[in-house]
Amino acid sequence: MIKKRRLIKSVKARKIPRRSVRKKSARVIESKKGKSSHAYVGKGILEQLFESYLKVRILRFFFRNCGEVFPIKEIFRRIRSKNFLVRREINKLDKLGLLRRKKGWIEIKGRGGRVKKEQRIVYFLNNDFDFFNELKNLFLKSAISSKQDLTERVRRLGNIKILLLAGVFTGDENAKADILIVGDKINSKKTNTFLKDLEAEVGKELNCVVMSTREFNYRYDMYDRFVRDLLTGKSEILINKINLW
Repeated sequence: MIKKRRLIKSVKARKIPRRSVRKKSARVIESKKGKSSHAYVGKGILEQLFESYLKVRILRFFFRNCGEVFPIKEIFRRIRSKNFLVRREINKLDKLGLLRRKKGWIEIKGRGGRVKKEQRIVYFLNNDFDFFNELKNLFLKSAISSKQDLTERVRRLGNIKILLLAGVFTGDENAKADILIVGDKINSKKTNTFLKDLEAEVGKELNCVVMSTREFNYRYDMYDRFVRDLLTGKSEILINKINLW
């Protein structure tokens, strides 16, 4: 990035047209990295295919909540990104015809917990869009962009012993939890932030269970049904430092 700034500064000093600056800067980025500046290194195949992690996050959110309508403020809250960027992607998908908007009644919680109904512009998926079913299957099949990145993020939460994925991550609708984290000295604030970010990436609210190592060992030894069902069910273990099997 430092070389890029110097290049642009020297070009401006010679008063070369702005269009030339953009082209030359793009070539510098491409030759330096050996790939297009639009490639998303470390991201999943969907992010690289659509060239936007945000667009993938928005589409995954809508497909996982197919049939529901959302006002723009609720979309902002669930996607967890800069509002103007989210709105830009929403407008693109609206013009494309994959998303639709209309006026609808929504419930709003006011002061004192009172609920009132107001008319707002809401967005929803267009079921008549070409390749709708194909896109739905594609986005529902891919829950997260990178399991390696997910594992590294969980490791930073504390002394992690077990990280298990189930439910939405493995396609098991009957699973009692989507993610199990076992460990000690787990930072609750970091865990809450991590979970909100993960929910934004997955596109739906997750059932996350956090246990201490002592609690997990006790429940495992007592043949706790919840723990046993997770371990023997359709699940994937990304971290296993207890070596129970």
